[in-house]
Amino acid sequence: MINYLTSMFNRAASMVRAVLGVPDYDRYLGHMRSAHPGDRIMTETEFRHTRMNDRYNKAGSKCC
Repeated sequence: MINYLTSMFNRAASMVRAVLGVPDYDRYLGHMRSAHPGDRIMTETEFRHTRMNDRYNKAGSKCC
């Protein structure tokens, strides 16, 4: 029962992070290991920095 609740909590937390636009490093790791096994994997700090740059430094993303 505790494993089920933990699993449901983790899934809900992942969905909330996706809705809020917070990058999901664990999902990135799973994707890289399965789809790109020979490629270099970014550290969590590099990953978050890259995702925030992608999010806020797009053309047209500035308000003024």
